[in-house]
Amino acid sequence: MKWWLTDVENAIHKASDKIATVADSVAQELKVGKNDDLFIVGGFVRDNVLAALSGKENMSKDIDLILPKRPDLENNKNIVKKRLNSMGGLKIGTKNFPEIDIFQHNTTNVQLVIGEYFDFNCNALYYSHYSKSIFATSYFYDFISRKTLDLLNFIIIPNSTEQKYFGHSIVSRALKFQVQFQEKYGMRVNLSSGILGLLYSMDKDTEQKMFEYTKAKVKNQMLQNKIISKYKQLKQH
Repeated sequence: MKWWLTDVENAIHKASDKIATVADSVAQELKVGKNDDLFIVGGFVRDNVLAALSGKENMSKDIDLILPKRPDLENNKNIVKKRLNSMGGLKIGTKNFPEIDIFQHNTTNVQLVIGEYFDFNCNALYYSHYSKSIFATSYFYDFISRKTLDLLNFIIIPNSTEQKYFGHSIVSRALKFQVQFQEKYGMRVNLSSGILGLLYSMDKDTEQKMFEYTKAKVKNQMLQNKIISKYKQLKQH
């Protein structure tokens, strides 16, 4: 499957229009001020673009937000649940959106902070509600062009308790993307040499951590099995 630059640009515009409606609703529920920007990042934006490119339906439901300032959630009757998420932000549910992750940054240059939260080039794009547009970085265009998953702004420190992502979680998520992009959008993607290096260098203990991480994070058992099966196939080669 080959896409030209015009195909990608058209898909981005189409996805922007769809996301604008969602962003309007989210902004209303969170009572975000009209002069405050709201950035949607990560999988929700990515999947809307890939769906538009492939002519498929977007399957992503979770929404990740970056806000220059945190809205008042204490007195907001639209909030039905709230807790801390694993990345230092808030995970909330509203009446219309069951899962929203909120990260706060006092900046309007969201490109400076994308790599802090999202570790793959396929996620390196965002939607700005102020401009009602999706902005795709060069990392995302590289992903589309080469059909290769790669790490973004990332250093692996073996056995470090300070890092946000570990080798076993990166491999698990990369394999999950491979399976889902193929099944949802008919898109075959490769793994970069860096990710394959992590996979091939796993010892038995790290491998077991990868299996446990996959089972804990992926609720669908069939998808769990496909991720682990793909790992074993690659490990044999």
